[in-house]
Amino acid sequence: MQTSNSNVDSPPISASIGELQQPSNTSSGGSSSRIPRLPTEILSEIFLHSLSDDLPFFPTQRLAPLIFTRICRQWREVALGLPWLWTQPRLIVDDGFRKRASAYDLWLKRSRGCPLSLKLECYTDLSEARSLLQPYIQQISSLELNFWICRGPFMMEDFHGLEELIIRKYGYDSKRAIERSISKLPVNLRKMDISDLWVSCKQLDLVADSGWAHLTHLEVRVDGLDTFPRILRLCPNLSSLAILGIFHPIRNQEPVTHTNLQCLYICGNLYPNSGRELRLFKVLTLPNLRVLQAARMGNWPQKEFQAFLTRSKCSLEDLVLCGVSLTDQQREEYAALVLALK
Repeated sequence: MQTSNSNVDSPPISASIGELQQPSNTSSGGSSSRIPRLPTEILSEIFLHSLSDDLPFFPTQRLAPLIFTRICRQWREVALGLPWLWTQPRLIVDDGFRKRASAYDLWLKRSRGCPLSLKLECYTDLSEARSLLQPYIQQISSLELNFWICRGPFMMEDFHGLEELIIRKYGYDSKRAIERSISKLPVNLRKMDISDLWVSCKQLDLVADSGWAHLTHLEVRVDGLDTFPRILRLCPNLSSLAILGIFHPIRNQEPVTHTNLQCLYICGNLYPNSGRELRLFKVLTLPNLRVLQAARMGNWPQKEFQAFLTRSKCSLEDLVLCGVSLTDQQREEYAALVLALK
């Protein structure tokens, strides 16, 4: 959403929206609006500051921005003349979706071609929602899919304007729908957050390479570290990767080199005194790595990690280890190594 900065302090608005809608009596016995005509710039500021902080908006006549169209003619004209007011709708896709479809469509039309940040609450089949969005799919730059109870996928391969995708899973019946939804991604997608999902190598077997290959930022929850090298091969353009999940030792010892990854965040499920050897750094070479943050990875592989840094020849600028037991000597060695790599 676009925002604007104003050098004018907005006075407190004592009257509620409901009061503003009521007519007031004049001294001559007639009635007139309580609302003075305000410059468009001031009204724009009022609209901006009246919007809920909990975006995206839910299309309802009782809340902003729809209520702005019901106050008076001037407010309606100004609200309809600000397409950014209408760019962050939240659509509830449930059994009542068909009744609300015309209101959703009107809302989307008022965005007048501006980039959309869309949020879908998925409770049922998504085919009708997909049909409603068809005229606007090239406007959608950010999409959040919240799967509750949904057995059908939301295919978005032709969403060529989509740059950011977030998928959340709240129910237990949506696994196959989600797997199919992420199997084919639009080629212009750059950021994807699927950290609510459990991703395994078996699921990645269903993925078509084209969309994933263009990702630059990915947050994902994995079931086993064998998924990690697979993701690196699937996403050669990643510059930032956050890996969460259950960490089992890597079984596939085939080396993998990724030349674009700069920021790596790893958080596992192992305590510092765990004797399990993950063997993660034995297979990795990351020559452009700049930032590494690792937590809960069990017994820290000191020699293996140092060999990884030496092999990668990366200019590491930031190294953060959480939940890792290190001696003072090891800390000094890492500090010296990071300085030497810069």
